[in-house]
Parts: sequence; structure tokens; C-alpha cells
Amino acid sequence: MKRSIRFYCAGLIALLMVLATPLRENHAQQPSQYTLSASDELMQRAALLLRDLHRREAPSREENEYLNLVTVYERAVKLDEDHLTGDAALAAAAETYREMARQFKKQRYFYSAIECYGAILKQYPNGPFLTRALTGMARIHEQDLQEPEAAARAYSDIIRRFPQSVSAREAEASLVRLQKVTGDRNPVDVIEAHSDDDAAGIATVSQVRHFSGPDYARVILDLSVTTQYERKMEGSSLVIKLPTAKVSPLISQLQNVSSPGGMLKQIRLNVKDSSVEIRIDCSRLRDFAIFTLDNPARLVADLRGAHPFGEEAEAAEVQPTTPAVKPGGQGSLTLMRALGLKVRRIVIDPGHGGSDTGAIGRDGSFEKDLVLDIGLRLRAAIQRDLKDVEVIMTRETDKFVPLDERTAIANAKQADLFVSIHLNSSPAPMASGIETYFLSLEATKDELEVATRENSLTARNAGELQSLLQRIVTDTRINESREFAQHVQSNLVAGLGRVSPTASFNRGVKKAPFVVLLGANMPSILAEVSFLSNPKDGEALRTAEFRQQIAESLFGGIKSYVDSLTRSASR
Repeated sequence: MKRSIRFYCAGLIALLMVLATPLRENHAQQPSQYTLSASDELMQRAALLLRDLHRREAPSREENEYLNLVTVYERAVKLDEDHLTGDAALAAAAETYREMARQFKKQRYFYSAIECYGAILKQYPNGPFLTRALTGMARIHEQDLQEPEAAARAYSDIIRRFPQSVSAREAEASLVRLQKVTGDRNPVDVIEAHSDDDAAGIATVSQVRHFSGPDYARVILDLSVTTQYERKMEGSSLVIKLPTAKVSPLISQLQNVSSPGGMLKQIRLNVKDSSVEIRIDCSRLRDFAIFTLDNPARLVADLRGAHPFGEEAEAAEVQPTTPAVKPGGQGSLTLMRALGLKVRRIVIDPGHGGSDTGAIGRDGSFEKDLVLDIGLRLRAAIQRDLKDVEVIMTRETDKFVPLDERTAIANAKQADLFVSIHLNSSPAPMASGIETYFLSLEATKDELEVATRENSLTARNAGELQSLLQRIVTDTRINESREFAQHVQSNLVAGLGRVSPTASFNRGVKKAPFVVLLGANMPSILAEVSFLSNPKDGEALRTAEFRQQIAESLFGGIKSYVDSLTRSASR
């Protein structure tokens, strides 16, 4: 009897183990399986409705079409049980309401937009759309409703919450513009230095930043508002005059910027009546290019010593024993290829940093942290296999580096390649894939929108940058950057294809005027290596294995491009 009981118990235990096995397996697989929520499905439907709406000219769009779109966003908010999609839906609804108010001349829609932004602040206080909501509210109050006091409160809230961010700097400039109307003064020191004349277009030079290498220098003037300028060369000096400007008492009017091996010697700011003259003294000066940026306002001067901008052809002429450099155009030889020059220094630029988080994933992960990790892994891969190549990071820690300083670092260090690493994001949760950008004179509307987001610029300003490129970017450099981008893109697609069919979707090589690439003296690219907003890819990005695969794929693209230079030189 006891023997039969033991046999029965053993059989029962074995049966339970068999039944439990698939349960354990299903449970283990559950975290990697993502089911599209009802809220996500509605957001995808809204994206299609919005695309169809904007394909038509504005006069042909009906008010009820906009209202139907808003209804879909509102339903997505109500069905957001996991608290992951509602803030994106509210932001999209707010922007739709603002467009409706302008198109149909109905002020009530402006207040509907403000209500949507306010719901983000209340329901998603730690979400990725917080800054967007505050900025949206401020701009509606200032630009649409002419309510400067309410706008100033919203701008001040941005500065209080995110004091070191790009959005805070833009908010500071906006507060200066509003001072004359509101009578309020911002507690930030640099803003205190501004007078009410700023509202009349008299700019205050609040900071001077500079980078200097043997044959290149960049000087950046931070301004309270964008202003006109005049410039001229006097020997080895560049003189810039701001006809209506003044200098903040917080900065020195004489700055000794001389450094061993650098071409910059001194920067002097001379105040004359209501104008400011900036004299930039160099050890030598052959050529220069100047451009302005906004959000926040600044004036950027790029200076060259031995060779002018577009030096490829001229440099080749002084090398009679080498192949001639063909004019710009698809497939033309550049100086690097013609002379068989080796890649000896690469600058890796992890995007964002510090208070500038970049995109934010559904789990709260920050783009700035993930791309820094990928960048450090890429550096290790290059140092492992390309032992003669020096690698320089624009940042190795979680710190904020302005966009206009990143290229300056590469130029001052005389880098041969520049790679900026970013993660993509989209309101459509299923958007996925890889796209690699190079700097170009031409860009589509969609490409300009990406540049606008990454540049923290207005769409108008991003478009104006294209005219500057005709001055400082040669056809051969554009072509070389395009080829560099193609090598990196194909290796990313192939490399990630081994681990993720969604992340490896090929979105192609694209072109746009990115500030982080502007003025680069070497082949330069910006790689959007995955969509942080995609549920599966966002989950994969949290793993070291996936980030290592991205880094190895980037390295594969770099090595493929470097090898192509060697092959060209040997022909």
C-alpha cells in the first residue's frame, strides 16, 4: 500500500512539473512581447488622419476634420491605462487646436490648446512633454493672445524647472523681449545685465566663447536678441561691428585667448556709443565665414589660417605629383582620397547631455545617457582595432555641450572624421529604423523638420542656414560626407538586422542643415541609430548587448569608409 502511494505521489509530481513547464516558459517570454495598446492604435490612426489632412492645401481643409482628429487624441488619452501615451496625445491635440484657431480665426481654440498643455503639467509632471507644454503655453500667450504677463510666467517656469537646458536659454531671451511690456526682471544674472532697450532690438553681448586650433578658430558671441552686423578683415584680424548693441558688465571686454599652437591671440570688445566692435586678433588669417543662429541668439565666426574655405582644389594644385582633384559632383575625388591621406583622428559626439535629456523613453530612460554609452563603446571598438587612430569625445560624462561648440572641437583638433550619435523619437509608437544624415544645401520638408528638432531652431532659421552652406561647404566635402553616411547606414542596417527586424528598418541616407555639422572641415554625419519611442527598440536599448551591437555596427561603417579611402589611393 505504501509503495503504491509513493508511486502515485511521484507520478502526480511529474505531471505537475510537465504542466508547469510551459507556464514558466510563457512567463519568461512575456517581457519581450509587446502588444499594441488601444491608446497606441488610436495614435497610429491619428497619425494617418493628420498626414492625409496636411497633404491638402489649407483652404480645402474642413473644421470638422480637425475636430474628428482631436476626438481621436482625446480617446487615446482616456484609454491610456499604462500612463505612457496620453501626454503625446495631449501635446498633439494642443498643436491641432492652435492650428485650428489660426486657420478658422476662432480664439476659443487657443484656450483649448492651453487646457491640453495644462493637462500635461497635471497628469504627466515627470513626462517627456513637460518642456514642450510649457513652451507651447508661453508662445500662445505671447504670440496669439497678446498676454505678456501669462507668457512671462510660463517662460519663468521653464527656467525654474530646467535651468541649464536649451529651452531655458530660449526662455531667458524671450523674457528679455517681454521686459518692456511686463516690467518684470528675471533673477538670472545674465538677464539682469540686460536693459529695457533689448525689446527695441539693442542686443547685449552676454558671453564670448572660443575654440582655437593650428589652422582654425571659432568665436561665438551669445546675444540677448538677434541683431545686424558688419565685418571686415584688417591684416590678421577680423573686425565685427554690431551697430545697435552693448556689452554685459559681467564679461571682460579684453579676453586673452592665446594658447600653444592655436591661431587665436586676443579678443577685444570696444563699446562706442550704442554700438560694439569685436576685434579678433589671430596669428594668421586667410578666410572667414560668419552666420547667426537663434533660440538662443548667437553670432558665430569661423576663421581659417593657412587655407581658405573650400581649400580642396587649391591644396591639390600645390601637390603636382598627386592626382588632380576633380570638380564637385557625385563620385568626385576629394583631397583626402586624391592624396591618399590616412584617417588619424576621429571625433565622436554623443548627442545632448546634462539638462538637455533628448528623447525620453516609455520607461523614463534618457537619450543622452544611452548615446553616451554607445559613444564610449564605439571609442573602445576603434581603439581596439584601429590602433593608429586617436579618438576624441565631445563629452565623456553627463554634461551639456552647446551644438555650436561640438563641431568647433572637431575643427580645432584637426579631426579627419566626425560622428554625431542620436536616438530618434516619434508620436507614432511603431515608428522604427535607422537613418543617417549629412550636411547638405538641399533638404525636403521632412528632413528640415528633423533638423529643426535637433537644432533647437525655428523652421525659418533652419532654412536660412542653407544659404550659408554655399559659402563654407564645398561640393567635394558634401559628396565625401554622403559616402561616409552610406557606409555607416549600410553597416548599421546589416548589424542590427542580426538582432532586431524592427530596429534595422532602413530609413535611408538623408540630408539636412544640422547646426552640429555646420562648418565641419571633415566628412561629418549624424546617425539616428534607433527609435527610443518604439516599445521593442526602447526595451532593447536598455540592454548592454544591443548598445554594443549598435557601437560595433557604427565601427563597421567607419572602418568600411576608411578602407575605401585606402583603395581609392591605391588605384
